[in-house]
Amino acid sequence: MVSQDFVGRKREIDLLTRLNERQGAQFLILYGRRRIGKTHLVHHWVNTYEGKLPVLYWMATQTSTTRQLRSFSQALFRFRNPQSDIPPEFSYQTWETALMQAAQLAQRERFVLILDEFTYVMQADSEVPSIIQKVWDHHLQQSNIFLILTGSLAGIIQRAALDYRAPLYGRATARLKLQPLPFGALTRFLPQMSTEQRVAVYAMAGGIPAYIKQFDDSLTVRENMYERLLSPVNVMLSDAVFLLGEQLNDPRNYMALIETIAAGYHQLKDIARMAGMSPNHVTKYLAVLRELGYVQRIVPATVRHPERSKKGRYVISDPYLRFYYRFLQPHLGEIEYGRIKQVVDYLETHLVDYIGAHTFEELCREWINIKVDLAEFPFLPERVGSFWSRRAQVDVVAVNWRTKDILLGECKWGKQTQGRKVVETLIQKTEEVVPQEGNWTVHYAYFTRTPLTLPAQERAAAVGALQISPDIIEQDSWRWMMDTD
Repeated sequence: MVSQDFVGRKREIDLLTRLNERQGAQFLILYGRRRIGKTHLVHHWVNTYEGKLPVLYWMATQTSTTRQLRSFSQALFRFRNPQSDIPPEFSYQTWETALMQAAQLAQRERFVLILDEFTYVMQADSEVPSIIQKVWDHHLQQSNIFLILTGSLAGIIQRAALDYRAPLYGRATARLKLQPLPFGALTRFLPQMSTEQRVAVYAMAGGIPAYIKQFDDSLTVRENMYERLLSPVNVMLSDAVFLLGEQLNDPRNYMALIETIAAGYHQLKDIARMAGMSPNHVTKYLAVLRELGYVQRIVPATVRHPERSKKGRYVISDPYLRFYYRFLQPHLGEIEYGRIKQVVDYLETHLVDYIGAHTFEELCREWINIKVDLAEFPFLPERVGSFWSRRAQVDVVAVNWRTKDILLGECKWGKQTQGRKVVETLIQKTEEVVPQEGNWTVHYAYFTRTPLTLPAQERAAAVGALQISPDIIEQDSWRWMMDTD
């Protein structure tokens, strides 16, 4: 079963601790997508103080602003007067009054106020950010408060705090966008699974803790798909709609674009044609999806100025959304009807190719960045990506134009043993991929699920090639997570 240990967030915990130990008022804006673990993070941090720190935690819900204010008012009143009864209708008259009461609690000692999912309050009342600005400037900033404001609605966070003209711009003493966990974290969540099984889970769940916890490591991947993934209570069957619907004003068009990309259309003109939208509108929608981290525009890694390139392709960068719109969304009818076995059969048939084309290649490219962070890579890449042209395609490419170093990597997720031909084919692509100007040092890497044959290993060793297995990628990912923590 899933480990309940807190995994891979020591760096974030340390940030919270440093902010708390600083003199004077502190204001942290903690944000990130649904189910990324924001609430778990702040609770875990609070628990490390074992009740020695005055903390008021309050979570907003999607209700009217009147009920939100009443709920917070009563939570604050109970904190101030733990032995007193409180009338159910009690509420401070305004958010300004309520927050000024919080400021009074922080006059003499550190007081931690955690307003979880506070973007729901901002969504219900657009004046709240300006109210927080006013109270912060005139009262909270002179207190000993540590205000932690969290939210999942990225658009509201942007408009309220991150944009230059936002009411809270410049008020926060720190801001933290919580990122998905690295692949190596799955060894703690699913210790009984093999590395290959964890790669399959990562292909479906990405690094989102709440999704990873849907899987049971005492079951096979197929059993997990049958008993856990396609269960009516699994949040992964419905979260994609909520994820986009909460964040975006016109979710249907965004969903249409993601569906189109998931179906295999990556050029702007093809995406617009298949989605039934004009290219100008598509460009604007894709810009929002890129900002949210759901979609990425990629160009060949050897292009030195990618923003100017016309070779851009759009891909879904979020593993869960990519999996959902490739496999789950098209089969929701069958799942609802109870044809679970047929859907699982389809998933199992196509999952190997899907992992090879997407997840494994991404993990290999991420491994390059991990080795750089660990100071264990032969050079410092300026860009890491892939390469494609009419004559050649290379799965992993890392480039440094200043030192004239380039790495070319081949990824093979199939179970069949890879022979010398795989090694030679990559070497033969060198002239097509390496930039023409200058004298380049070429490095090679072979990322394979099964070991290369002995002749292939000898040929790879002769050119100084790295030979990397999924186990090595996972171990290095875990080391990186622990080292950076």
